[in-house]
Amino acid sequence: MNAQEQWAIFFRYSKDKGKRGKINELIACEEGIAMASEVLLSISKDEVERARLVSEEKYLLDTQSQVVHAKREGLQEGIKKVARNFKTLGAPIEQIVQATGLTEEQINEL
Repeated sequence: MNAQEQWAIFFRYSKDKGKRGKINELIACEEGIAMASEVLLSISKDEVERARLVSEEKYLLDTQSQVVHAKREGLQEGIKKVARNFKTLGAPIEQIVQATGLTEEQINEL
């Protein structure tokens, strides 16, 4: 088998697990193919690492987003509680609007 055929077989079947024995023979016989195989393995490892880092970053961003959302919801619930307390005490609606930043409509719905 000439060098071109060896390279063709290497590129065609390098990821085929069933042909791994033949690929290993080519790697053992041809130094250039051995070097190419090492480069392909390092590229594959880099891609796996890159995918892991992207996934980790996405997880962190999702978690931060959930925390921010929860804080906003908690703040809104606290503001509504204060407005209900003002309303229970008989405070004028205008005063509750000024103190809480809620609209008259939101306060009337409480």
